[in-house]
Amino acid sequence: MLKTLSRFFFISLILAFAGCAPKVAPPPQYLEKDLSLEEIISKVSSDVEVMKAITDIRIEKNNEPYDFVNASVLVKRPGWLHMRIYKFGMLVKDFVIKDNNLYVLSGKGGDNLKKLGNEFYNAIFWWDDMHNAVMHRKGDEYIVKSEKKEIHIDSATLLPVKQEITAFSTKIDINYDKPKKDENGFWYSSEMEIYIGDFKFSVNLKKLLKNPSLGEFDFRVPVKS
Repeated sequence: MLKTLSRFFFISLILAFAGCAPKVAPPPQYLEKDLSLEEIISKVSSDVEVMKAITDIRIEKNNEPYDFVNASVLVKRPGWLHMRIYKFGMLVKDFVIKDNNLYVLSGKGGDNLKKLGNEFYNAIFWWDDMHNAVMHRKGDEYIVKSEKKEIHIDSATLLPVKQEITAFSTKIDINYDKPKKDENGFWYSSEMEIYIGDFKFSVNLKKLLKNPSLGEFDFRVPVKS
């Protein structure tokens, strides 16, 4: 059971940050325009290389309280990720993916950790994982479909509305809410509800930073002997 919950927890983190991919800010300047997928990707990805976030995740099972965790995540294009996971203020896992290599700095590793980290990265920078996707417009939404996921995007703001994803043979639904603007005018969905089987993950993004300055230890990995 712990192994299954751990897998679901990582999936919830992956999905949470799918809502953090860079968006254009409201007001609805694209309401009367029909954009291509290439144009949407260009608009949401043109000025971002790094993202850092602090998040709270409240977990329910069968509508009953189950667990509560925190996470700090840093991602950098192309393909770098550093994730720290906390419970009761204590670090329980710390790992880095860099140049397609996994480095577990604290906590247990596992065969799926690298795969989960890579999926997490692809969820944050979703356009890097949509080369073979197709898109159509339905009412006020763009619907983008790839082999494993379907993303609904508000056509006026380019903020995500919902996602349907299949990962690890698991069906996942996520709804986005509470758009929020940071001090630099960057908009993102600050709350998400993620449904995986009997589990519900309520995600609250406490802080999100676009293109923060990096320190020398942010992606530092052990030196091989």
